[in-house]
Amino acid sequence: MNPPPKTFCAHNLFEIGKGHLAIARYKSDGRVEAGVFLMDVCCLGVKDAFFSQFSAAEFPEFLEDVFKGSHGGPPVEHSGAWGRKLVEGAVEYARRLGFAPHPDFKQGAKVMGGINPKECSETFVFGSEGKPLYVAGPYDGEAKRNAVMRTLTKKLGPQGFHFILPLEPEGEEDFDDGEEK
Repeated sequence: MNPPPKTFCAHNLFEIGKGHLAIARYKSDGRVEAGVFLMDVCCLGVKDAFFSQFSAAEFPEFLEDVFKGSHGGPPVEHSGAWGRKLVEGAVEYARRLGFAPHPDFKQGAKVMGGINPKECSETFVFGSEGKPLYVAGPYDGEAKRNAVMRTLTKKLGPQGFHFILPLEPEGEEDFDDGEEK
């Protein structure tokens, strides 16, 4: 019999709002299948995802590599049900705001088959201080930032969300809402 699926999550995911989460399924032949998700629990849901397979010996090293940038701490281990409930909740939250998960989400999510999220009793709260919080990432170009801001403004109004954008050189606008000034 295979061990139950496990979730490995950045220890500070809800403090920072972003971080990695991996759901691992252990196979009887010694392989480990993993769905890995870059989570944004404050706004965008699943920002990136992939699926991969490892030997049992390779998997701990892979986890170490994934979580080494998670602000100084190893991942916290949870049940597979906890991970599935969190990932699906974040995806649903983002969809209500107008954002689809990363295109590779379905590929990463195939590891969740057969995991029952109802086995997790924890309640997850998404957003920040009762509102979505969009923090522009280092690879979010101007077009992406503007698209996210337009979507949130249209859905929630200009005061319905929080945001943090990178500093622009003096004289440039932080957000182009498409209206003439």
